[in-house]
Amino acid sequence: MSKSYGWAGNILRVNLTTGIITKEPTSKYKDFIGGMGIGYKVIFDEVPAGTKAFDEANKIVFAVGPLTGSGAPSSSRTNITSLFPSNPYNAVGDSHMGGNFAAQLKYAGYDAIIIEGKSNRPVWLKIDNDKVSLESATNVWGKGIKDTTAQLGAIMGKEASIAAIGQAGENMVNLSVIMNGLSHSAGGHGGVLGSKMLKAIGVKGTNAVNIAGKGRELLKLNNYMMKDLIGA
Repeated sequence: MSKSYGWAGNILRVNLTTGIITKEPTSKYKDFIGGMGIGYKVIFDEVPAGTKAFDEANKIVFAVGPLTGSGAPSSSRTNITSLFPSNPYNAVGDSHMGGNFAAQLKYAGYDAIIIEGKSNRPVWLKIDNDKVSLESATNVWGKGIKDTTAQLGAIMGKEASIAAIGQAGENMVNLSVIMNGLSHSAGGHGGVLGSKMLKAIGVKGTNAVNIAGKGRELLKLNNYMMKDLIGA
């Protein structure tokens, strides 16, 4: 996916058990448009039937779509897909959050993050363009989302977006949230991160999103939506 339009072209795969972080092409999911399509395909292919939401074998996918980061209105949405702990059958489901996490993920060069395995200690994922690492979260484990965001934001800088869980997620409360920007939350999957000992994901990017046709048609549609539809 060397010269793609809309897509960044890369997916991060983070194995919390081994600590290994790898990159793979988004092109393998080209027939599944958007963050929801990528997330459901990963869970369908890689999570064994009968797995429960808090099992180590479960995975959680943070993914965005081709319009994310393009400037299109309402396009900075993050789709989070995993098994739902609140579902009586632990069936697959997705939650969503706004804010700038999705755009920063795309600017960092990624269309999705696949989280798998389970850490043996509290960690957080730090993404700064192509510099990706798992960092100790011992100092923020047990803290709320506001304090966690402040501490990790101070490390990464004000441009970064921090998606974190609070004490409810750590204790695997069924409907606990994942929140970025202190006000944009996705409900239901916070406990999955808690079960994996992953406190937060911080992301910051400086890359661009390629738009076909120099973006003229997209700008025309954006103006129509903002002025004629929303503005009206």
